[in-house]
Amino acid sequence: MAALTTSFQALVARIDLVRSHSFDNGHDDGAYHNFTFGTERPAELWSLIQDTIFQAPEFHGHLAASAMAMCSSESGWHKYSLLYHWDPEVPVVPVPAL
Repeated sequence: MAALTTSFQALVARIDLVRSHSFDNGHDDGAYHNFTFGTERPAELWSLIQDTIFQAPEFHGHLAASAMAMCSSESGWHKYSLLYHWDPEVPVVPVPAL
């Protein structure tokens, strides 16, 4: 998990894409880790996250079995887009739709 966290932390340096961030973790019927980014360019940031983290050989298997990624607005979760889900049967929003 430390290597995954380090990879997400590296994205913070992308000031052209990331304007804010927060990372947290805990237990809620199992361990969870949240990596949250604020951006004005969600499609570009999500593409970068997919390329550098979700498709990275060292993380792909673990994320494919357990991860979800969402994009919400500043006004909260009442309207969000599901970008990735560990269950391939769950529909996700394609990058161009962001």
